[in-house]
Amino acid sequence: MYAAIQHPADTARAAGYGAVGEILDKMLETFKDMFASANGPDPHDVAGAIVKLIAAPKGARAARLVVGQGFGADAVNDAVAPIQHRVLESLGLGALAILAKQAA
Repeated sequence: MYAAIQHPADTARAAGYGAVGEILDKMLETFKDMFASANGPDPHDVAGAIVKLIAAPKGARAARLVVGQGFGADAVNDAVAPIQHRVLESLGLGALAILAKQAA
């Protein structure tokens, strides 16, 4: 992820953007610190979450699952789910939501 990051070639122009021009470096530093910390994400957590989903009984599997630090993704998923359901219904595809729930 970090090796492919491109920085502005015109550093003088980038410096002219002030705090906005510093966003990329601040984000990268935050991610590096997070991954290097003792509480950093563990890729094995994803495999563990998949195993739990597979082992869950039919009808009890989550449609969406956040693994690790969610940064608010749970709240976004909860807020968006009814909207997505209404979109499926409005397109005449409500059966897909029902089928997905039955297959879960």
